Amino acid sequence: MASQLNLSQFDDIYEKTYADILKYVIIQCHNIDDTKDIMQETYLELWNLLQKKKLFDTNIKSYLIGIANHKIKKHYTLLQKMKTISLFEKNHQEIEWIDTLSDDFDIDDIIVKQDDWDHIWEYIKKKKNQDIPKVFYFYYVSELTIKEIAELLHVTESYIKHLIYRTLKELQDHFGKGEGR
Repeated sequence: MASQLNLSQFDDIYEKTYADILKYVIIQCHNIDDTKDIMQETYLELWNLLQKKKLFDTNIKSYLIGIANHKIKKHYTLLQKMKTISLFEKNHQEIEWIDTLSDDFDIDDIIVKQDDWDHIWEYIKKKKNQDIPKVFYFYYVSELTIKEIAELLHVTESYIKHLIYRTLKELQDHFGKGEGR
């Protein structure tokens, strides 16, 4: 009987918190592939805690963020954290290269068939800059605005636009847009 109550409480907590915890984990992870494991470990720890003691709904989201944060820190080493580099390097004229890119292509020209999505998503997840899969997830799956994504990731809107447009152009070049696709 206690196990059934725990399952009911777990389901309720999971349903109420999953989307917010997932956003937090995506933002904090260096590699988007790690989010599934960290989410699973976070909610597994919640389940184990429910088996041991009664948890109250007050501040449960903060409690889960704490668990997720611990799992993220455990998952990454200091060396991995130090690999982060700035993408806003300036050229010899002291202009950020993001401001020199043209965006003369039409996003609507890039049509993705469902069977191509898996290949494209794998390609995006393997990008060195792991902000790219985060931005694509938030923009195309969570349907957040560019402004909302910029606020979540603590970056500028132009950076988010750059990642989207530059990656779409790269996808167009890599996967093509011909009639055979």
